[in-house]
Amino acid sequence: MFYTGGLPFNLARNPYFRKAFMFATNNPIGGYVPPSYNKLRTTLLVQERTHVERMLQPLKETWSSKGVSIVSDGWSDAQRRPLLNFLAVTEDGPMFLR
Repeated sequence: MFYTGGLPFNLARNPYFRKAFMFATNNPIGGYVPPSYNKLRTTLLVQERTHVERMLQPLKETWSSKGVSIVSDGWSDAQRRPLLNFLAVTEDGPMFLR
C-alpha cells in the first residue's frame, strides 16, 4: 500500500493509522467498503474541516479578550518557490491559519 499508493512512510508512525489497522486485524468487519477517492476528497474532507473548525472555535473566541498575535514563517521549496505559513499565537499556543 505504501509503495503502490505513494503513501509517506511517516504514516506508519501515525497512532490513528496504527490503531485502525490493529482494530481491523482483531475484529471482523465484513461488508466494510473503504471510502472512494471522490468521497475522501470532497464530502469527508469538508466534514473533517468543519469538525476541526468547531474544535478551534472556543480558542478563537478568546482572541478578543486575551489577545492574539499573527506571525509568519517562510522558506523556499526545492524548486525555489516561496512557501509561507501564517499562524495565530496566543497564551494557549499556536494555531495554523494558512
